[in-house]
Amino acid sequence: MTTDEMKLPASLHYVTFPSLHETPLTIAARLSIPAGSGKRPAVLILHGSAGPSAREVGYADVLNAAGFITLEPDQWAARGLKGGAEGRPKTMVETVPDVYGARAFLAAHPLVDVSRIGVMGFSFGGVASMLAATHKHNDAFLPGGHFAAFMPFYPAAWTYNRVPGFEFGDLVDAPLLLVTGALDQYDNDPHVTEKLVAGLSEKDRARITLRVMADAHHCFDMPGVDVTVTDPFGNQGKGGSVTMRHNPAATAEAHRLAVDFFSGAMKSA
Repeated sequence: MTTDEMKLPASLHYVTFPSLHETPLTIAARLSIPAGSGKRPAVLILHGSAGPSAREVGYADVLNAAGFITLEPDQWAARGLKGGAEGRPKTMVETVPDVYGARAFLAAHPLVDVSRIGVMGFSFGGVASMLAATHKHNDAFLPGGHFAAFMPFYPAAWTYNRVPGFEFGDLVDAPLLLVTGALDQYDNDPHVTEKLVAGLSEKDRARITLRVMADAHHCFDMPGVDVTVTDPFGNQGKGGSVTMRHNPAATAEAHRLAVDFFSGAMKSA
């Protein structure tokens, strides 16, 4: 093995930052900084209901290799939660201050270009990244600014503009790539994202790109997962079983999508 092959793609730092709640939470996170000089773009990576996993690390690795700084918070440990359907916050909205605390941390970092900070998230974290794209939630924490790009993965798309707290529209001026799986049993309809976008204003529709991954269940990009859970949010709120199954080919494609999307959305000026 050569010296170059032995080099890590990024240096790892374990950090904490305060959320932007009225009484802040202290949130631990993994910060990965690729080698190089000068300010770089950064991506905030939000875990799902189960908590931090190898899924987030996989995206961090490919983004680091492409020159992005990444931050992976553990939002559940700060709350004493174990994850899963019974171990997650009661509402999605209560995690939005975590998102903006993380962004403030990145914006203050000397190696981060504050104009090029994106956010991506999975399932529960995907919901937070959807809500952060709206003026309603963004402007409460970051008036006059916003994330440069949004990439939510399988964020229970059926819930938006149907369930209280999931209002989606009046979006900030930034691109959003929404990725779902055709076999996702939370939505139980591969066309639900198309229906969601169709109901938005023309201006909002222009900011959104959809990608429905074929032969992909919920959590298709989580290595090793092959479980069936019961969740009241499944089957468009009717409840029931939801299968989560890893699809390596879809995972590789999603990794490429993430690098291509954030690279295109956050080109240096």
